[in-house]
Amino acid sequence: MPANWGSFQGAMTSWFCGDAEGGEDTTDGSKTAKKIADEYDKAIKTAAVVPWNNLLMSGFVKSTMESGFKTSFAQQMNAAGVPSSGIDVGVPVWIAAAQGTINAWAAAQYNPMPPHPPDISPTSGVLQIQPGVGALMGLASSINDAFHSQSCGAVAGILVSGFTQHMMMISGVYNGMIPSPSGPIPGPPLPWMGVS
Repeated sequence: MPANWGSFQGAMTSWFCGDAEGGEDTTDGSKTAKKIADEYDKAIKTAAVVPWNNLLMSGFVKSTMESGFKTSFAQQMNAAGVPSSGIDVGVPVWIAAAQGTINAWAAAQYNPMPPHPPDISPTSGVLQIQPGVGALMGLASSINDAFHSQSCGAVAGILVSGFTQHMMMISGVYNGMIPSPSGPIPGPPLPWMGVS
């Protein structure tokens, strides 16, 4: 079952097209960072390893993602000034948000069932080795594009595009038992890539 991006987009579009930060002229973006992390966490509750559907069980650290977005918002505010008459530093300011999102996946744990063929049962099951570090700059670019959108209704969709591209770079191995004439034996680690 894939992540529920429809609920994320609905909630975030309402946020971005509404009074997201409560109308404060000197907001630091912390409310938006928390909202993004909260809605992302809700959306990925149904995420699973592609294509075997090993559901995400635990280990995603929402506060790590929130902290990354807070850092990026603070950097952008410091560069732009209040009111925003300063510079726009572009993609580099969003690296902290992207890194926070990736790091939030570092300890993800997945249901070992179903086994990945030809395995017939798990040993240690799904082991995530890499939380999608290769997506860092692409994700930062997508976040930058989202916050430079000319339409409040487009921001959430652009964020989702970056988030899904990142998640497809999360990878690991599956460890399980394979059939043999003498009974099940440990099989070789089977690589997998992508969470959807």
